[in-house]
Amino acid sequence: MDLRQLEYFAAVARHRHFRRAAESLYVTQSAVSQAVRRLEAELGIELLRRVPGAQPPVEVTPAGAELLARAEAILADVARARAAMDEHAGTLRGGVRAAATTGDALRLAPVLARFGRQHPGVRIALRHGGASEILELVATGAVDVALASLPEGLAAPDGVEATALRAERLVLLTAPDDELAGAGGVRLWDVRDRPFVLAEPGTGLRDSALRACAAEGFGPVPLFEVGEPTAVRLLVGAGLGVALVPASWTEQAGPEVGVATVAGTAATHAPSLLVRRDGAPPVAQLLAAQVRAA
Repeated sequence: MDLRQLEYFAAVARHRHFRRAAESLYVTQSAVSQAVRRLEAELGIELLRRVPGAQPPVEVTPAGAELLARAEAILADVARARAAMDEHAGTLRGGVRAAATTGDALRLAPVLARFGRQHPGVRIALRHGGASEILELVATGAVDVALASLPEGLAAPDGVEATALRAERLVLLTAPDDELAGAGGVRLWDVRDRPFVLAEPGTGLRDSALRACAAEGFGPVPLFEVGEPTAVRLLVGAGLGVALVPASWTEQAGPEVGVATVAGTAATHAPSLLVRRDGAPPVAQLLAAQVRAA
């Protein structure tokens, strides 16, 4: 057996799913399947049992469970050895896997770009997902560092450390020719009768917008439930509604919109930095530190 076989087997055993394991490794599903088959053939024993129609569709056999514990220990030792050699060489290598909810990716992307310029030997991967999906990715080790706004009622599992980051003010997006475009200190009550573009249900950004409106004594009517920044700006710019979004959304190039500041202190949005409690590789720890600093 070789390290890649162990890595692929461990990913499938953790996820109980070949496709999700392949996605976490950023390789094709066929590569993962072939590696596991070769490993089982070399050992002459079934490690993973495919159960079509079941959820999850893969079961770990008793032999597979024992090998998983040993494989994770071996892979952890290898990661520590590589990190120690990198320290001697005065360089940083390897890879780091990041994830972000759609509404928070704009805050993470500049950090990743800066990190990539500082450490050109590091492979960086980024994926989007919903808050619950990202929590699972971090908990299973499929990603190393994540930025996600957790909606009310969704807590990080025991194996995931969630650190609330600096709250960001929300601004009101309007059509470019709207009378409120460029205004300061707008009361949300004044737009209570307008249609809203809100992020999808179950997102932290939607919760942030709803709380800000509730503080003004009303609930917005969402005619559009969209959380992707460019799509939101297109809809608002066309005059189809207004939207409460993080101020960082307006710092990026995109469809033309009007921007108004919001009165009061309730209109804020705070994402969380998510990492595993049992420790991350040195390269991931360094990235997490840069996210906190930024």
